[in-house]
Amino acid sequence: MQALYAFFQSEDDRVEQHNEKLLKNIYAIYDLYIYQLSFLIEIIEFARETIEISKNKFFPTEEEANPNTRFIDNLVISYIENNSDYKKKFSNLHINWSEQKDLVRRLFLQIKESENYKKYMTSEKSGAEEDVKVLEDIMDDYIAVNEELQQYYEDLNIYWADDYDVACYMVIKTLKYISLPGNKDKSLPKLFGNRTVDDEKEEVDFIRDLFCKTILHSNEFDDMIEAKTDNWEIDRIAMMDMLLLKMALCEFTCFPTIPTKVTINEYIEISKFYSTPKSKIFINGILDKLLFDLLEKKKINKTGRGLIG
Repeated sequence: MQALYAFFQSEDDRVEQHNEKLLKNIYAIYDLYIYQLSFLIEIIEFARETIEISKNKFFPTEEEANPNTRFIDNLVISYIENNSDYKKKFSNLHINWSEQKDLVRRLFLQIKESENYKKYMTSEKSGAEEDVKVLEDIMDDYIAVNEELQQYYEDLNIYWADDYDVACYMVIKTLKYISLPGNKDKSLPKLFGNRTVDDEKEEVDFIRDLFCKTILHSNEFDDMIEAKTDNWEIDRIAMMDMLLLKMALCEFTCFPTIPTKVTINEYIEISKFYSTPKSKIFINGILDKLLFDLLEKKKINKTGRGLIG
């Protein structure tokens, strides 16, 4: 969607160049995911440094001399830190958090005062499940909502602002995955999941096809949408709504294995995040009309049981 928006707003109409940029930005999500993993580790590392500084005071308190190390000894974090695949990817990206120490410090102090952290540090229960849970809470309550961190990533890559939540979700999935017995030394999950090369190629081909075919049939889709938008001139419809309608029409007519119901639900959900408050109602209504018309004209050919509904 973002790539299509950029294409239609650009004076550069070279489809293949835009397509390659789209794929490059999709694969860059994985880099953001590694950054997010490393930032979580950086918080733990800051906690370690804080403990060491306190222990080495001339007159440490009893608590400083004998600190609770449960947080810094978190098994799941240690699995990731020592994972050869993670270390290789981290090194290749040349990640360095030295200029963000203030942000790390502020976040750790907030975490340290939270009820979830205090409960974790004093709980008698211990194990991978508890170690994952406290890290999930940190991701959800502090990292996922931190605007300063989001701005830092956006400065590195303008597209990462929209990919931020995806990367957070990938981190949480990784925490659960790597905590399972026998997984600590395995490679990190891939961008498209732990699937075969053929599966990944299928995903990439779908991305390419959806992008290119939406552009190829754009004028045809304009006419179809205009015919169903009574009392609306096409240039008065929000650009994002038009894009979502065109992408849905492309899935209706060019992708025989995607159920029409799935397409409609997907684009309604996307509209909630990227378009106007009333867009979901507008898009739902127009897609219903377009689908009915296409079915009557026998222009939708889906293969497999239940793919029309």
